[in-house]
Amino acid sequence: MKEEIQCGYKELILETYEDFIDLIRPDLQQIKQILNCPDYKLIYRGQADRDWLLNASLFRNKPINSIIANDYSGICFMNWVQLKAFIEGCDLNAAIVPFDSYQFRKELMTEFSGKVAFDPRSWPDSRLFELIAYAQHYGVPTEFLDWSWSSLVASYFAASQVVEIGENKGYMSIWVFDTEKRNLLNPQNQMNFELIEVPRGLNQNISSQKGCFTLVRQDIPRGSTLTYDDNFQRFKEIKLLNELTNEKKIENALLKISVPKRFAPDILSYCSAYSINAATIFRGVEGAAIYAKQSISIEEYRNKIL
Repeated sequence: MKEEIQCGYKELILETYEDFIDLIRPDLQQIKQILNCPDYKLIYRGQADRDWLLNASLFRNKPINSIIANDYSGICFMNWVQLKAFIEGCDLNAAIVPFDSYQFRKELMTEFSGKVAFDPRSWPDSRLFELIAYAQHYGVPTEFLDWSWSSLVASYFAASQVVEIGENKGYMSIWVFDTEKRNLLNPQNQMNFELIEVPRGLNQNISSQKGCFTLVRQDIPRGSTLTYDDNFQRFKEIKLLNELTNEKKIENALLKISVPKRFAPDILSYCSAYSINAATIFRGVEGAAIYAKQSISIEEYRNKIL
């Protein structure tokens, strides 16, 4: 095991499957000692590549200049337009929108609030959280970052993405955040970070995935032009969670565990032994179909790495 101190987090680079399993096993609680978190209130996020940042989907793609302004309020407006279109699509399909009402649409979805131009931290309005979470689970880009209260669910997502991509070189990663330290990121009642848990009744995937979300509220001067970094697929001015923990000098809040991608099939088998697989974390026929397709992909991946 190799340990490296990065910007706002500690990274453990593992070389064996056994070391990885020992770390993410909930019963051993080894991460509890590493992060010095007696209450063990940890959330986990799996990513298929060690080089991927903690960057929300809304900020991963360069905007089209002809459609929106290249500033933060422009990005927020684009997101609002997508959410509005999502609601319209749900109406056309007679699908239920979480916590929908005439008043909700009148107050939040009739006209985009210009408040974000003067107060970037005001976006998104907390009254939109249920809608954002619901839309994100159906592929709409948002400012939310998906996490799970289960280390095995996060491991499943990282490993399944590796298999889907088909890459067997390099490392995948599991991010771990100690939620007990979140208040340290919000000094003097300044809201920089939120841990979001929405009601799960209308989104069964969140329930089966033990899901939650994080939101880093931005503080970007009005009118500032955002610059997109093609190498890292991010906007340089958008602050990520690890950059916030680094800025606030919060130690032992964030950990990244990296393990070779070639272990992805074995990790999926381990997760499945504890009933964590596509059929159990995606509900209904959708989950069954993903499970069937994934079983073939896993065998193809195994043959590829032999």
